[in-house]
Amino acid sequence: MYGVVLWSDDAENKAVFWCEDHGDLAFFHGTEDTAAMAFDAGDLVEFDVYIDCKLRRARNACVVHQGMSPDLPRTLLTYTTPEKRVTGIGNVIPFQARCQQDACPRVRGQA
Repeated sequence: MYGVVLWSDDAENKAVFWCEDHGDLAFFHGTEDTAAMAFDAGDLVEFDVYIDCKLRRARNACVVHQGMSPDLPRTLLTYTTPEKRVTGIGNVIPFQARCQQDACPRVRGQA
């Protein structure tokens, strides 16, 4: 699978990938063998995906194109309001619902 690096920590050898299928994010935690692999936000990466305890994980990751979309993490932040953002280390970006509960047929049971 292909994805774009949203966040990485070289010291911990960890990264989070936004996947090409727009499904769940994939979490990468490398081993000592992959410690030389450095990811930067916006890099296009190729990796294998597997599920571990209901969490989507990535392995065998490699950079395909460095700096392909370096502004992607910052751009995603524009889709939420400042009061809904979680601040501090390890930010979580909560996305707003596309429709209000009253206006959404699926919520009203009319799907």
